[in-house]
Amino acid sequence: MKENPLRYLGVLMLIVLGSYTFVVAAGIAQNLDTLITTFTEGHQQEDLSFATDKAIPDSGELERAVHAVIEEYRSFDAALSDSLTLRLLSKTKKLNIPAVIEGRGLAGPGEILLDPAFAKANGYSLGNSIKAAGKNFTVVGYVSLPHYIYPLKNVYDIMVSPSNFGVGVIDPAEFADIGNGSLFYSVRFQDRTQSLNQQAVQFRERLHAEGVTESEWVDIMNNKRARMAWASITGLKTMSIPVPAAMFLLCCLIIGIMIWRMIRREGVIIGTLYAQGYRRRELMGHYMTIPLLLAVAGGAAGSLLALLSVAPAITGMVSYYNVPVAGVELNLWHALIGVLTPVLFLGLSSYLVIRLELRRSPAELMKGSEQKTKVNALERAFKLERFTFGTKFKLREQLRSISRLLFLFLGVISASVLMLLGFTIMNSMGYVFKSSTEGTYRFEYEYAFKDLHYGQAPAGAEVFNAGRFYPEDEEEIEFYVTGVEPDSAFLTLTDSKGQPLPNDQINVTKPLAEKLGIKAGDRVSLISKQDGQPYVFSIDAVADSYAGQFIFMPVEALNRQLGLPANSYTGLWSTEKLAVPDEQLAGTKSLSETAAAMDELLGPMLSMVGMMTLIACMVSLIIIYLVTSLMIEENKNTISLFKIFGYRRREINALILNSSTLVIVAGFLIGIPVMAASMGAIYGYVGGMINLVLPTVINPLYVVVCFGAIMLTYQLSKLLCARKVHAVSMSEALKAGTE
Repeated sequence: MKENPLRYLGVLMLIVLGSYTFVVAAGIAQNLDTLITTFTEGHQQEDLSFATDKAIPDSGELERAVHAVIEEYRSFDAALSDSLTLRLLSKTKKLNIPAVIEGRGLAGPGEILLDPAFAKANGYSLGNSIKAAGKNFTVVGYVSLPHYIYPLKNVYDIMVSPSNFGVGVIDPAEFADIGNGSLFYSVRFQDRTQSLNQQAVQFRERLHAEGVTESEWVDIMNNKRARMAWASITGLKTMSIPVPAAMFLLCCLIIGIMIWRMIRREGVIIGTLYAQGYRRRELMGHYMTIPLLLAVAGGAAGSLLALLSVAPAITGMVSYYNVPVAGVELNLWHALIGVLTPVLFLGLSSYLVIRLELRRSPAELMKGSEQKTKVNALERAFKLERFTFGTKFKLREQLRSISRLLFLFLGVISASVLMLLGFTIMNSMGYVFKSSTEGTYRFEYEYAFKDLHYGQAPAGAEVFNAGRFYPEDEEEIEFYVTGVEPDSAFLTLTDSKGQPLPNDQINVTKPLAEKLGIKAGDRVSLISKQDGQPYVFSIDAVADSYAGQFIFMPVEALNRQLGLPANSYTGLWSTEKLAVPDEQLAGTKSLSETAAAMDELLGPMLSMVGMMTLIACMVSLIIIYLVTSLMIEENKNTISLFKIFGYRRREINALILNSSTLVIVAGFLIGIPVMAASMGAIYGYVGGMINLVLPTVINPLYVVVCFGAIMLTYQLSKLLCARKVHAVSMSEALKAGTE
């Protein structure tokens, strides 16, 4: 190991990265899972919520009839400034019970509990005063709410923005002075085994029988405020297996190559030791020491670093997911697996390689005849005789060792995928937001009403209507069928060729069409979440837009199909801010606020991309250095002869160090479709958790940037290895001839 310290250090770093990735991802996922499950169950997270135009006459009787817990609460959106909104919620006792995470709970009027991210972003410390809804409140604590774990202003948003929106909990008596606060009900069913949608439909029918009209109906499975955290947990669990496995497999390959070549090089010595009475078991133990030592040291170091990183990572994540952190559990089983896995991987692969070599007899080993290089089928297939000497030499150096070639090729693919991964996530999210704010939608404000409105839209605005639907037998998929004006100027849809689609027909957005497996000309039967009845829609075209999962159709046609009054609508799109009374609104949305939230996320996302790029560069540097150093060691005699024949240093470097260029370029190019396929699978799996579809968008500019980073790493590895080439003396060839 002293002879090649950098080589073994590189292998050690790969093992450390593999163990670290597994232990930290598994630790974060387990802790988040425990924290969120404990929080939502202990504080009674709702199954659904809705607003009503009047109080339910006898909620106790309704609870017994539908076997559920029902609780009333109030909500009011207080505008603190033109761009800052604080949602005031009344304190509840049975469902969505607030958890005070710092400070104290409410003791009386004039006090408020704030969402900690909102308080931090806007400078509200404990004891500060805040004016909202015309009243002064004192901040006495920070709070977590089971139905606002991911505090979105609207359930159909994607990005949180604590600089623009937050949640506060106040005493219910405070709403006596807030005249236009909305009345909401939370529901949690006692039967946790039945279908949520079936129970919700029965509950809604019972509400209608009581003469209650509901709006803003949101069930927990389609509430991103609750589901986004579970998507992160699923993503971490998904990524905690393939990334470490790839690292360990690469380590197995390079360790196998090094051990194999070491034994072949020392075959005469091993044969002599055999002849002197040393047993195979003793020699096996000697050569197994290196991989096992590296595996134990790397696994232990990676696991220890990961255990130290879990708590800070959880603290960072709860700034996005507002859950109380009672404590962080460090799972020693994860650490043990982080150590045993590389031991198993490297130990088994090394054992097989060593056993294969030590099966030969002492006489065969002492002859050393097996060390002669053989021309393999791949080298013969290339017919190298037609190339110039330089090209032929470089190709032969790669093709003579399939295992080494495979290691370099897979290593570059892995590093390229890791590097492109972060840029692709950023591009995908940016594309979706750009598609919404600059492409499909040409309005600034969206107003959703609690009840049906009638007549014409105000000047500068357009009406729309919307209903929530899901496919038969797929209750977890929820989307909107939206009715728009046939000549709408605010909705611009195009086909795959960029040609505009008319709004007087039924168009489906591309992500929804892909999810449902439908195309133009199909008839699709969908179940309404309003009444549980099926409705059939004939699709005219698929819009090449990722601005959400929607079916768009003329508003009057939708009204007729749903049995709604003519000239009725549930929302307005507008380019200007409208004077709509707050008590009429179920929610508002500003596309500029969405863009601001994306900009707010860009900083942390760039940091993540930078970290992934740095790790990928380190991985590629280690792999390229390991392969190049192996090539130099195997070609010491050839390098020595080059020097004897008068080759200059630059020419030798070009022949030896540049021979991997084609493999590295090929590995990077193969990494692009591998990354695209991986991202498609990840988006599909995680997106199913939160009912969100993201496209895999690869920006050519970032591909060039990643390629430049890979090639820069390649140049750096060549600089590190150049010293090894220069250190080879002319006497090496003479020594080899003597031996």
